[in-house]
Amino acid sequence: MNGPGLLELLVIGLLAWLLLGPQRMAEAARSLGVAWREFRGYHAFPLGAAGERSEEERLRAAAERLGLETDGLDEAELHAALQARLSKE
Repeated sequence: MNGPGLLELLVIGLLAWLLLGPQRMAEAARSLGVAWREFRGYHAFPLGAAGERSEEERLRAAAERLGLETDGLDEAELHAALQARLSKE
């Protein structure tokens, strides 16, 4: 089966806006975004291996939480980018 099309998404969005109103719709979208970011952060945890992440995986997760781009960076570069970002704050 295919996912919902553009028309279906528009109808769902219109119904949600009518039910929630503009203020609560913005709050719902914000909380959905936060939940999605948290969910993406857990992809580094293999099931059953909690706490067994490498140093590089922990650095990469911390950099992503701070909004840093981590593609193509090795462990030393991640460490330097995190230090630079945290020294600014």
